[in-house]
Amino acid sequence: MSNHPPERDTLISAEENRTMFDRIAKHYDAANRAISMGMDRAWRRKAIELLRPFRGGRYLDIGTGTGDLVFEILDQSANVLVDGIDPASGMLDIAKAKAARRGLGDAVNFFVADALDLPMESETYDGIVSGFCFRNIERRQKALEEMRRVLKPKGMLVILEATYPESFWIRLGYRLYVPLVPLIGKVLGDGGAYKYLVDSIEDFPKPDTITDMFGAAGFSGVRYRSLTFGTVCIFSGKK
Repeated sequence: MSNHPPERDTLISAEENRTMFDRIAKHYDAANRAISMGMDRAWRRKAIELLRPFRGGRYLDIGTGTGDLVFEILDQSANVLVDGIDPASGMLDIAKAKAARRGLGDAVNFFVADALDLPMESETYDGIVSGFCFRNIERRQKALEEMRRVLKPKGMLVILEATYPESFWIRLGYRLYVPLVPLIGKVLGDGGAYKYLVDSIEDFPKPDTITDMFGAAGFSGVRYRSLTFGTVCIFSGKK
């Protein structure tokens, strides 16, 4: 049963979420590698393969964090423009530093923005991607509607998200592993934040509910693909 207030879909508010990610920004990449046992790189690669970025396209990464999905888009397609938005300026500072080290110049643009009120004109992007962010958005249906608005016709939306496994046996293994996540976070300076991240996965709706939300927002060809025994899903749909 969900424990969040009826006026939002999340366990904590947008402001609490922003503050938390600013707080853990410095160690976020290291924690991701440790908690996922390095599999997060492969998950991101598969998500961008589904996005199918093409030469000359323009793309948006919502909840970009430290920018890894942006860089994956650039690795998979030449001569693209990518905007990465996030509410947490501390995370964006790291993304900008990583982009500078790569010498990406004007190919990328990182800035603070709200997924519920995107500051772009309608039909701006050829594709939108979001990784491990959707479950932290206060009003997810509204966010999907905004994403569809700024997509060009036939544009693709791909959302990569951690999910609670449905298999009884996988859940047993998951339950054994989950207590380690806050411990890893504690070693890196903030066990409480990673306890929340685990709780938010268990609170997140089932995959079929998310695909229904895509459909309600007007997306077609909606589907999802489970990865790593259902602990991660890639959701996709076209405008």
